[in-house]
Amino acid sequence: MKRFMLIFCSLLIAFGATAQSKLGSQTPKKSIFITSILLVLMTLVSCSVGYKNDGKEVTWHTWNEGSGHTSRHVDADPKTFEELNDDYGRDKKHAFYEGDIIKGADGGSFRVLTKSYAADNTHVYVSGELIEKAHPATFKVHSYYFAEDANDFYWDGKALNVRDKSTFKILGSSDSWETHWAKDKYNGYYLAGGVITDIDYETFHPIEAKTPDQSGDYAADKHKVFFRDKEVPGADPATFKEVDFYIGQDKHRAYNKGIPTQIKDYSKLTEVGRLMYSDGTKIYDSHFNILPEADVATFEHISDNWYKDKSHVWWSSQLVAGANPKTFQPVSEGEFGGDFNYGKDDKHVFWNDSIIQGADPGSFEKMTFPDGDSWTVFDRNRIYEGKDSPKLREYLKKKYGKCVWKSCCAI
Repeated sequence: MKRFMLIFCSLLIAFGATAQSKLGSQTPKKSIFITSILLVLMTLVSCSVGYKNDGKEVTWHTWNEGSGHTSRHVDADPKTFEELNDDYGRDKKHAFYEGDIIKGADGGSFRVLTKSYAADNTHVYVSGELIEKAHPATFKVHSYYFAEDANDFYWDGKALNVRDKSTFKILGSSDSWETHWAKDKYNGYYLAGGVITDIDYETFHPIEAKTPDQSGDYAADKHKVFFRDKEVPGADPATFKEVDFYIGQDKHRAYNKGIPTQIKDYSKLTEVGRLMYSDGTKIYDSHFNILPEADVATFEHISDNWYKDKSHVWWSSQLVAGANPKTFQPVSEGEFGGDFNYGKDDKHVFWNDSIIQGADPGSFEKMTFPDGDSWTVFDRNRIYEGKDSPKLREYLKKKYGKCVWKSCCAI
């Protein structure tokens, strides 16, 4: 982090110097304006991040574009404190990560192994967190994600419980978050957590995720297909592919997160909104369950989680009992469109698939007020979400021409 900030600051300063050298050709007003902009930018960037020790107090400093520069006290001994890298530090008793004491770490023997990894005489840590069972004397870091000691291999700080170290291999790049699989001659390993026993070592392989639309969580050998650490029932390894995120397809059917579905050919489905599918004869939800009441010819996506046909309304895959599709609409969020969860028709207001008893659809709204919560949900009778505020009461009084709540009369 500090290295990045120093590079960024250097570039900014270089830019400032170049710009300043050209200011002589600008008008005085333009020159002052450009100089002011550069000063503001350099102040906001704040080129100092990490630890500071003035001999009396240790502080931890951060910067981001949202909150700018921040600092806080570190409970360290200034006389013995040592900054080890951007994130790690130690004093004679404790070790620190991003200004916080690392519980149980010995400051006297604490040392940094890489940017993220560190150790003391008895434990190993990644990003300040203890790596269970890791042996510090033999611990080696191979990449950001991959490490080993005399007894095991580790992925992203978690022990893999490898059965045979001599035949273990990562199936993909050891320095990529897109790598999900490894194997030894006995087991397959889902690197995010899970072991598949008794694989065929020679043929075990990941089902490649070639686009961002694929998860990479499927693998296979010549006998079976796996989703993470579970076998995919009935799947054919010779024809199995991941065709969409978590969606598998073989010569028999489609699979969702490794679970067989009733869909024979995923490629023949059309997405309806982001939660439903149609094959021209039926409507399916995101788990490929049929919506039995849905009329395919008139089924449509309204917005976000809301759907309807000529006779029904759905929130996600839940039928909204009592909703009139002819008058139903999501509650408006102004420029943000329709609300995900609130809807109304001519008679009722709904939260998801349930009627809000007593709510008035004619005056039910969702708005923001400068002196209230980020969103306030209300009708002329009461508030359902958010809080009362003078601006809300002023709005109601202006809209309805009189006090609609007793509290309105207070303004």
